Amino acid sequence: MKRFLSGFFAGLFALPFAVRGEALQPHKAVYTLSLSRLKAGAFAGASGSATYQLHDLCTAWSVSQKLDIEIVNGDGSSNSVSFQSATLEDKKAHRLIFHTIQSQDGQVTSETAGEALRQRHGEIVVHYTKPQTKNVTLPARTVFPVQQTQALLAAAHRKTLHLALDLFDGSSDSGSIPTYATLGVFASHEASLASPLLHGRDAVPVSIASFGAGTGTLLPDSAYSDVLWTNGIEDHLLIDFGDYVLSGKLTSLDALPHQQCE
Repeated sequence: MKRFLSGFFAGLFALPFAVRGEALQPHKAVYTLSLSRLKAGAFAGASGSATYQLHDLCTAWSVSQKLDIEIVNGDGSSNSVSFQSATLEDKKAHRLIFHTIQSQDGQVTSETAGEALRQRHGEIVVHYTKPQTKNVTLPARTVFPVQQTQALLAAAHRKTLHLALDLFDGSSDSGSIPTYATLGVFASHEASLASPLLHGRDAVPVSIASFGAGTGTLLPDSAYSDVLWTNGIEDHLLIDFGDYVLSGKLTSLDALPHQQCE
């Protein structure tokens, strides 16, 4: 799911991705996930839920995400998998503070935490505090999660059909994740639920292939698609986990306040 730039270089990196028009809508979205397709593997089924919250803190975006999946194995047993993420992203893309936790059956299987800072010449230095203390330098082309959403919207407004970006969202301790997005065109779309946040707005279909941090593989290791509204709200998710594919539909959508910023 979802979806996480001082001086001269702030303008250099933020300007190409700025969306001239509708601002992102702070919101809380809840999705119901259901099995769309089983592929290889010993699984018999999968389902779950996802929650995404975007808060506007004037100079930064606060994002929290939670994904819960119940997997049914071929022998009838089941496993629960959970992913939680919290990020604080400077609106000029200078800084990202992140914390992610992945767990299975209530036991933590991986955890990352730290801070990413964009340097004077654009490259990003990530200081990890979990799973271990270390620094990683990322290329200047790397974007943060909300910045990626803005880049996709800007590309769609320009009628760009393809967009390659390196994404850093803090979920991996190996660095940024190469992604390749394919975009449709803005048009009217029917949402999963009636909401004034979506009514009368156009949306664009987006498909994103991710290629795994730190690898040079030519084949994506995950794929994600959705319908992205002009205000940044997503619906009609399709998440490919490799052995199975889940579809996600909005079950609730609430507006969060826009801050009155000076």
